[in-house]
Order: sequence, then structure tokens, then C-alpha cells
Amino acid sequence: MFKWLKPAPAIERLPADMIDRVYRLLRIRVLIGISVGYAAYYLVRSNFTLSSTYLVQEYGFSTAEIGLLGSVMAIVYGFSKFFMGNLSDKAFAQRFIAVGLFLSGLVNICFGFASSFGMIVTLLVLNGIVQGMGAPPCSIVMTKWFSKKERGTKTGLWNISHNVGGMLVPPLVGIGVGIFGENHWQGGVFIFPAIIAMVISVLVWINAKDTPESEGLPPIDEYRNDYENLEKADNANKMSPKEILMKYVVKNKFVWFLCIANAFVYLIRFGVINWVPLYLTTVKGFSKNEAHAAYAIFEGMAIPSSLIVGFLSDKLFKGKRMPLCIISMVGVVIGTFIYWQATSVLVVSIAVSIIGCLIYVPQFLIGLSAMELVPKFAVGTTVGMCGLFGYVGGSLVANAAIGVIVDRSGWDGCFILLLTGAILSTIFLFIVQRGHESKAPKAA
Repeated sequence: MFKWLKPAPAIERLPADMIDRVYRLLRIRVLIGISVGYAAYYLVRSNFTLSSTYLVQEYGFSTAEIGLLGSVMAIVYGFSKFFMGNLSDKAFAQRFIAVGLFLSGLVNICFGFASSFGMIVTLLVLNGIVQGMGAPPCSIVMTKWFSKKERGTKTGLWNISHNVGGMLVPPLVGIGVGIFGENHWQGGVFIFPAIIAMVISVLVWINAKDTPESEGLPPIDEYRNDYENLEKADNANKMSPKEILMKYVVKNKFVWFLCIANAFVYLIRFGVINWVPLYLTTVKGFSKNEAHAAYAIFEGMAIPSSLIVGFLSDKLFKGKRMPLCIISMVGVVIGTFIYWQATSVLVVSIAVSIIGCLIYVPQFLIGLSAMELVPKFAVGTTVGMCGLFGYVGGSLVANAAIGVIVDRSGWDGCFILLLTGAILSTIFLFIVQRGHESKAPKAA
């Protein structure tokens, strides 16, 4: 690994009278840094979804080809998230985030000049690789700077960066297309968000802090007097990424349970959001602007739910994450059925908001549970593995399978698949609750 991406060493501890003030300041900086940084990742990932209508109209791509493109991104991103998560456990996490964001911006600038199917596939592969440098190191930062008793609430604050980023894509694309013009829509869809993301990546690098110890502060569990029943990092520096993977992830059955549940959740998440622009414009009679607004609503409605459930899982459920996942998935089943059957713009928009509000709850809490199942030095690998299942298992089906199903049998087949996945995910989360929540402390 490059020297400038290696973890920062611990330094001499600051005087006792400075620790509380410095800790509070740096925790705010760290949380803002990874939240803004990860939101920017969405500017140069979710923008491709909004290009689907242009790709169909301008380049004549079929629905199946659009689904295939989404699948390519999902597969590569899923594997990259796993691989980069493993690497980031041995890296300066916030710098890792900044580098990936900058490279993704460069790839998106290249998108602005691509027109052939083969060139777009190649760029999607490259973008998927560097996009994997985002989420896992963010989880590492959360475990190093925030203790277990507050992690649900604080991770909820970070988690809304998914939705803020996704929600900002439609208006930014609209502004970009307005600047570049409809005849040069590539500039608005790809180049304009890329420039913004690259500027943010530089700011993330400048703001980067590694661990509390590297800033002369005590470890977070000591500072908060909140010790987790997990193995300490005494021997972590002697272990290779592969050894960490095998010992703390592959051999932990509860990680596997969460990964499988995550695949079903991602099927619903991407089975809805990735097809919103095309489905609403071709089936529900939405205009392009109305479809983009619905896309933004889907992302925006997740913001209050992430904040609320993070707090509730800490305070009301005492760190138990699964009950809220199950409740939310029941609501997702109802919302998906309404989204399928409704005909009015208002009711469809309400259904989109219900799904958006609730689907990010299990996505958020499954990731949080994965962070708390393993020692801090294995968090990146564990979150990466959950991401691998989510994107390769869930998102792949949401893109490729739905594209083929719609081309062959219409949108009804798509919604039967989504509802089946939602029901199965609810059942599996219930199994996880019964089998894992009571045993997790002993397993840890």
C-alpha cells in the first residue's frame, strides 16, 4: 500500500485538560468529513441511473441493456466493496475515502465523452472499482471515534449521507443539463457532478483524521467508558488482511446471516430506485421532471427514518437492531404493493416515499450490526462482505433480472419478484433476530 495511505502512528497523549475539548471538536470534524465525503460518492454513482432515459432515447438501448449495465456496476462494486473493505482495515481510512472519490470523479468525466455500449461498460467497471473505496472505511471511522452506546444515533447521522447524496443528484443533474443544454446532456449528467465530487474529495483529504490515538487522544472506549466485549487490536498489526478475513469474518456465522438478509434488502432497494425514472415515465405517465422528483423523494424520506431508528435502537431497544428492521420491512411490503397498483401521481408518490422512508432502515441497521459483531480492526472487511452480498446477490437481480423480466412479461413480473423478495427478507430478518440477537454477545 502507498505510504500516504498507511495508518497514522499513535503520538504522545495530550494533557488531560485538553482531551475533552479536542475530542469533541475532532469527533464533529470526522463525522462531517465522512458524511459529506460519502454523500459525494452518490453524486458520481447514482447519476448513472438518471442517464437511463437518455440512453434509451439517444442511443437506442433496450430495457434489458439498461439492466445489464446496472448489473455490471453492481457486480464490480460489490466485489470491490469486499476487497477494498479488507484493504481499508490496514489503511488511513479517511484518505482512502478521498482517493476513491477523486478517481470516481475522473471516471465520470470520461463518461461525458462515451457513446458506445462497450465504452460505457468499461467505464462502469472502473467506476465500480473505485466506488468500493467509500463505505467500508466510513464504518471503520465510526467504530474508532464513536462508542457502542452512541453508535446507533451517530451512525444514523452518517447514514443520511446516502440519501442526501442521492437526493441531490436530480437537481444537480437538472442544473448541469441546463448549463450544458439538452443536446449535450452528458455534461450535465456526468461532468458537472464529477467536478463537484472532485472538489469535495480534496476537502475530505485536508480534513482527514485517522484514529484518536494518532491525535494524542485515548481510545474511544476509554474516553466514553464504554467497553465492548470484543477482542482488542494487540495482535492486529501482525495479521494480514487475509488472516483477519478468515478468523473474524468467514468463521463468524452471524456475519453470514446478516449478509444473506442484506441481499434481500438490496433487491428491494435497487429494484425500486434504479427503475423509478423508466417505470414512472413509461407506465405511470410521469414527466421526466416528475420522475426525477419521485427519485429525490425516495432518497429524501430516508433521512428522518435513519435519524429516528438510530436513536430508538440505542435508547429504546438497547442496542438490538433487528426488531426495527422487521417492522420496517412489513411497511415496505405494503408500500411496494401500492406503488404497483396505484394510478394517480399523488398516490404513487406517497408509495415511493413510504418505501424510501423504510427500506433504508434494515440497510442501515444490518450494516451497524455487522460493525458490532467483530473487533474494530475487522470492521472494514465485515462491512465489505455485507456489501458484496447486497450488491452481487441483491442489486444484480434488481438490475439484470428485472430488465429481462420487463422486456419479456411486463412490469407485473417485476413487482411479483420485488414482493417475494420483501416477504423473504422479512422472514429471514425474523430468523436473525431469534437466532442472533440472543447469542451475539457470547459470540463476540
